[in-house]
Amino acid sequence: MTTRFEGISAYLYSVLWVSQIYRKLKKDFPDLQTKIVILLTDIPPATMIKIDKGNFEIEVLEDVKNSKDLEKIECDGYLALPIEAFYGGAKGIQEGIADKKVKIRNIEMLSILGKIMSIR
Repeated sequence: MTTRFEGISAYLYSVLWVSQIYRKLKKDFPDLQTKIVILLTDIPPATMIKIDKGNFEIEVLEDVKNSKDLEKIECDGYLALPIEAFYGGAKGIQEGIADKKVKIRNIEMLSILGKIMSIR
């Protein structure tokens, strides 16, 4: 583990680290290569998750502080949402979409993100 991250970046790192240590990431996503950005709109900056064939990297995007900044980022998909929607899981995200509090690029990325977050 590492102490170089805080907030959502630390949370995402810890979930992915455990998955990688137990080889679940490699087993469940052996060929996946993707970049997904998550921005908690009420607690910026954004975090990029890079997954490459069972390995991962977390990058804090200090310049991405609001959902408009996401348009400039090269990634396969992004999710911008308030913290309560993120921690509300699938139901929280669905409610956020209905309330127009959630911004998504590439909705298929949600399925991948859900699987990654649930393999702990």
